[in-house]
Amino acid sequence: MITKKTKEIRWCDITLGDGKLLTSDKHKPLLNAFKFWLIAYDNPHENGGKLVSSKTAVKKYNQILVLINTILLNGDSLKLPEFHLQKVTDEFWLKLLLTIAKHSGSVINELYETNSRIKDLLDNVVVPTEEVEAFKVKYPHTTRELASDDMTLNLKDRVKACCWLHKQRYYANKTRDKYGHRKPQGNNVVLKKLLFEGIIFTDDITIPTIPELELKPIPISTEYKAIANKERGNGSSPDSLGYWLNVIKMINTNVDKIGVCDFRPVTSDISVATIQKLATLRKQGRTKTLPPEFVFDLFRDSYELLKQFCPPPKEKGINFWANMLDLLVEANSKLSGQDTNPQRPNSRSMAFDESLHWNMPTSELGHWLKFEAIDLVHSCFKKLGVKQFEAISSSDKSRHTRIRNNESMLELFNILQGAVQLLVGAIMARRVDELVSMKPYGNLVYIDDHGKSLTDSNPYIDDNEGWSLRFSVKKTGIKGKNLTEVRPIPLSIARFVWQLEQFNQQAIESSLDKKGELCLFNYIDTQTFKMGKRNSDGFNAAFDALCDYFETATVEIGNGKYRRHYVRQHQLRRFFALVFFWSKGYENMEALRWMLAHSDLEHLHNYITESESGAVLNSAKASTIVQSVIGRKSMIDDLNEVEKLRKTIAKRLTNDASRMLYVKALDEAVWDFEDGNEYQTVPHIKKLQAEQDLENEVLTLLEDGSIALYPEFFTVENENGEEVKSFNLILKVNELENE
Repeated sequence: MITKKTKEIRWCDITLGDGKLLTSDKHKPLLNAFKFWLIAYDNPHENGGKLVSSKTAVKKYNQILVLINTILLNGDSLKLPEFHLQKVTDEFWLKLLLTIAKHSGSVINELYETNSRIKDLLDNVVVPTEEVEAFKVKYPHTTRELASDDMTLNLKDRVKACCWLHKQRYYANKTRDKYGHRKPQGNNVVLKKLLFEGIIFTDDITIPTIPELELKPIPISTEYKAIANKERGNGSSPDSLGYWLNVIKMINTNVDKIGVCDFRPVTSDISVATIQKLATLRKQGRTKTLPPEFVFDLFRDSYELLKQFCPPPKEKGINFWANMLDLLVEANSKLSGQDTNPQRPNSRSMAFDESLHWNMPTSELGHWLKFEAIDLVHSCFKKLGVKQFEAISSSDKSRHTRIRNNESMLELFNILQGAVQLLVGAIMARRVDELVSMKPYGNLVYIDDHGKSLTDSNPYIDDNEGWSLRFSVKKTGIKGKNLTEVRPIPLSIARFVWQLEQFNQQAIESSLDKKGELCLFNYIDTQTFKMGKRNSDGFNAAFDALCDYFETATVEIGNGKYRRHYVRQHQLRRFFALVFFWSKGYENMEALRWMLAHSDLEHLHNYITESESGAVLNSAKASTIVQSVIGRKSMIDDLNEVEKLRKTIAKRLTNDASRMLYVKALDEAVWDFEDGNEYQTVPHIKKLQAEQDLENEVLTLLEDGSIALYPEFFTVENENGEEVKSFNLILKVNELENE
C-alpha cells in the first residue's frame, strides 16, 4: 500500500532515444546504475558510515533524481542509448556545476532549460491567422505591453502562443469549464506534460507562473506588484554548490557494483575551488537592502499610527483593540444561516413585501453587518473615517483609497497588526518563524527591582526599561526542540505588544479563536469573524497592508509600469544593524533613538554589535558605504578614503579607475559620480539593480579585509551645555594587490 509519504518512481515510464524503455533488457545496466546511485546517500556502507535523518535523505534523494533527469534530458548529446554513462565525464559535471553556480532563480529550471524549451515549443506552433485575430478580440489582455520584469520567454508571437495554449485547454479549470478560460494564469501541468512526459520524472517539477501567458488580468491583493526582495540571477553560494557536488560524487559508489553499466568516476578535479575559478559565487543568504529612509519612515509612521489608535487603556471603546473585541463578540453572537434574519420574513410567507424585504440580507449576521454594526464603532474612530466593520471588497476599484481613509475596522485590524509586527520585527531582529510561533500572550517578561522575572506585569504600571521579549530561537536546540531566549525590548514597544496580548487573551476567553489556538499575531476570517493564527504568508500580508496604507515608495519598471517596496522580516534584520550607521545622517534619529530606549549612540552601537552576526553587520556597513559613495551627502568623514574606494571599485567593475561612479536611472546602469543627484521621486529599477551590484562588490571587500568601516566616538557639549557622545565613521581602504 502506498502512503502519502511514499514516493513512487515509475522507471517504466521513461523511453530513451532509441525508442526502448529504460526498463528494457538493453538498458538494465543503466537502470541499475541509477538505482544504486539513488539509494547510496542513505546507506552507511556507501556514505562513509553516516546515519542521516529522513529529512536529509529525502533532500539528497531529490537532488540525485534531478541529476538523473539532467542526464536523461541530455541523452542525445551523451548518446545515452548506445554508451549509457560512458560519456558522462568530468567535463559534463563541470558544465552542470557551472549551470548551478550561475543559475537565475531556479536550479532545476536552469538544469532542465525549462524556459528555452517552452520558448522553442511556443515559437513553433501553427495557428491559422483568422483564429489568432478572433482570439485577440476575445482576449485583449494577451496583446498588452509587458513590464520588463514580466518578460521571461520573449516569444516571437505571444498572442499566437496563447491562442494555441487555449486550444490545448491550458487555461481550463478541471471541471465545468466549457470555454476553457476559468484559469487565466494558466496550468503549467499542461506545459510539463508537453515538454517532459516520457522523457524524465516529472513529479517534482514546478514551472512558475509565466506572466507573458496570462489570458486575463490576474487580481492581486496588494495595490502594486512587489519589487523582488531577494537577489535573482547571480547563482549559488559555495555551501550550496558543495551540497550538489557531494551528491554527484555518490555515483562513484557504483564502482564495485555488479550489473551496472560502465562509467567514468568523478575525479578530484571537480571541486568547488575549480568552479570558483570559473564563476563568481554569490554570498550566502544575501537579500536586497531597502532604501534606509523607507524603513525609518515606516518605523516612525507605524509608531505614530499605534499611538493614535491604541492609546493607554483608560476607558472601554477608545482603544482600537477594545472596540474591535466588542464588535467581534457581537458578530459571533449572530446567526449566519439562510432565513435567520428576524427582520426579513420568509419569501414564501404572506408578510413578505418584495419592495421592503427583497434587498434585505437573509441572515441575522448579514443584517447586523449592514445596518447595526456601525453603531457599535466608537465615535472617535468614526471621526477618523470608519464607516463599516466588515472588510472592503477586493473588486472595489477604490479599495485602497477607502482603506487609507480608515473606512473599515477589519482593514485597520490588518494594518495595525502589521504596524506592531514592523516595530517588533525591526527592533528585535528576529526571524519570521520565531515571530509567528510566539504565544498569544505571556511573551513579555519584566525584571523587577529584586531581579525577579515576572510575566503578568503591566508596562503602563511598571513603566521603566526592565522589559524583555521571550521567544523560541529557530535553528537551535536538539531534536526539534528550540531553545527559549529573552531579549530586551524598549518600554514604548513593549506597551503595544502588551495591548495586543490583552486583546488575544480576551478573544480566547470569548471563544473567538477559530481552531482553539492563537499566536501573538492573528488574522480575522472575513466571513466567520473567527480568529486564526498567522503563518508566514499571513504575516507578510499584514506587512503588505501596512505598506499600501502608508503608500511606501514605488519603482519604475518600464512601459509605464510600477512596483512597490513591500517590507519583509529578513530585510528588517538588516535594518536593525543599519540603525546605528544611519544615525550619522538621518534627521529624525533622535526620535528613533528615544523609541528604541538607547540613551547614547555608543550604547546603541554596542547593543547592535553584540546582538547581530558579522554577516548582517557587514551588510549594513556595505549599504552605508554605498550610499556615501553615490549619494550627495556622505556619512563618512574622510573623503580621501571614499575617493580611494571609488577608484578601487571602478577598476574592479570597469577595469578603469578613472571612470566616474554614479548610478544612472536610465536604460543602462553606468557608473558616473560627477552628477550628485539623489534618487528621483520614482527611481528606475535599473538604478536599484546597479546599486545592488555595487553593494555586493563593497561587501566582498569588507569580508576579505580589503576595507574596514568603524566608529570613532568622542564627547561634545550640546546647546544646553550637556556632554553627549557623538562619533565619526572611519573608512579604511587597505592597499590592494593588483589594483
